[in-house]
Amino acid sequence: MRKTATARPAYNYPRFDEYVAAGGDRADEGAFRASPWAGQRAPDFTLPRLGDGAGARLSDLWRSRPLVMEFGSFT
Repeated sequence: MRKTATARPAYNYPRFDEYVAAGGDRADEGAFRASPWAGQRAPDFTLPRLGDGAGARLSDLWRSRPLVMEFGSFT
C-alpha cells in the first residue's frame, strides 16, 4: 500500500506567520488579560449592528436583568 502525502492545513487568515513574528499574538493575549473577568461590570461601549450599521450601546441593552455577552472565535 502506498502512502500519500498529507497537505499542510491552511491558516484561517493570510500572513499569520508575519503576524506572530511581529508579536501580534502577544498583544492579543495582553488585551485579553486586561479585559473584564466574569462577575465584573464591563465598561460601556458601542458596536455597529450587522443589519444596518447603526450603533448598539451596551448601556442601552442593560436593563433590570443581567446581560451576558460572549465574544470569541472558534477557529
